[in-house]
Amino acid sequence: LQLVGTHHKTGSAWMTDVFRQICEYRGTLFFSGWQRDAPASCVVIFEDHSKFDLAALAVPFRGLHMIRDPRDVIISGAFYHRHAAEKWLHRRQWRFGLKSYQTAINACPTEEEALLFEMENAASHTIREMLNWDYTNPRFFEVRYEDLVQDRSLEIFRRIFIFLGYEEAELPSLLEIARQNSLFSGCRKPHHVRSGKVAQWKEHFTPALRARFVELFGDALERLGYEAEGSKWMSVAGPPSASS
Repeated sequence: LQLVGTHHKTGSAWMTDVFRQICEYRGTLFFSGWQRDAPASCVVIFEDHSKFDLAALAVPFRGLHMIRDPRDVIISGAFYHRHAAEKWLHRRQWRFGLKSYQTAINACPTEEEALLFEMENAASHTIREMLNWDYTNPRFFEVRYEDLVQDRSLEIFRRIFIFLGYEEAELPSLLEIARQNSLFSGCRKPHHVRSGKVAQWKEHFTPALRARFVELFGDALERLGYEAEGSKWMSVAGPPSASS
């Protein structure tokens, strides 16, 4: 059994496509959704919030877990949630004055306020999910979106597939599936991908956004490996530099 876990705006649609096509190629069953609802015969369980109940698994497993820079989770989410058709975005909520999430974020008069809204709401849940994940579990291959999206040599994908237990003879076909589904191949341009670039936050984060991020999430960037301990980014005295 293979478990593939992501988080909202960390490459969920991308990993879904890769592993669904791998299962189609191999003639095995791919399942996306709650683990408890997965058929016993499935080979891959995909979960876009990485909410796995490992203690409930009756069979051996290997897994893949992917995260993304929390600052880019905020940027990607804010732009996506302004126009996406996902049902939850259109439900009226008391906390937004009976506006939907999409109406509320689109009512923000400036980009900075929209990013702040996203940071304090949907992105906050995602960032806390990433922080609460157990990164010490040896049965999971940990990967960052930023590394995989630039994996033109497919070396990281190769390591992932070997870790998950695929046979050497299958690797060329699996790597071709990965290549075709990667943005750098030119074969893939999903309608919901606005950019896919790494470090988008450098173009959008203001000192006020940086200060609020630190207030909400403290040393999250250090804990997730996106800033070194004591990084000058953690200082809110001035705008982040392009080299930070």
